[in-house]
Amino acid sequence: MKSNLEEWKELQGTGYFENHHCYAKKDGKLLAEGEDAAIIQRYTALTPDKKVAIIGCGFGRESSLIAPLVGHVWGVDVSRYILDKAEAFLSARGVGNFTPVLAERWKQDIPYGLDLVYCYIVFQHITKDLVRDYLSGMRGKLAPGGEWVCQFAELSYGTEDAEQKVYEPCVRWTSREIREVVALCGYELLALDTQDIEGHGLWHWVHFRLAA
Repeated sequence: MKSNLEEWKELQGTGYFENHHCYAKKDGKLLAEGEDAAIIQRYTALTPDKKVAIIGCGFGRESSLIAPLVGHVWGVDVSRYILDKAEAFLSARGVGNFTPVLAERWKQDIPYGLDLVYCYIVFQHITKDLVRDYLSGMRGKLAPGGEWVCQFAELSYGTEDAEQKVYEPCVRWTSREIREVVALCGYELLALDTQDIEGHGLWHWVHFRLAA
């Protein structure tokens, strides 16, 4: 399987979020800002009984917004370095229902019974093989009726796949490719909404669940 996890370990180890222009900061500190909960709630409810996995939890931004609304969150990322950052970030905000999971061990360490898997930005940064592996492997972690809400990119400067070198990839997924991989991995597509990102191309927001 083609993987760029090792390259992302190196990127994260050099202060990826702190040095990235897309992440809000105040006095040098990363902030918990975003519309993640609202995005998810366009497709499904976030309720105190739900168990949620976040692929690519980073420093804990999404988890800090989602965890207070649900029962528990498992956050997956590439190294202990970034997961330690997430735990510290969430602890400082009083979030205690979070379990960090190494990307290399998610199949062993995430329990069965998830209600929702959420992924934002990450699928445009990892290889297509890794995306397929998450989609197919998570089938065995989802409870009956378990769902996904995730984002894919189809940007004008995107590439067919991620190269195995230390850089920030932008992997292009067309709506046809998304429909195909969702079906191939055993899911029922519920929604595929396309958002025009001015000057860049398209984002696709996708909602799907375990096929009957």
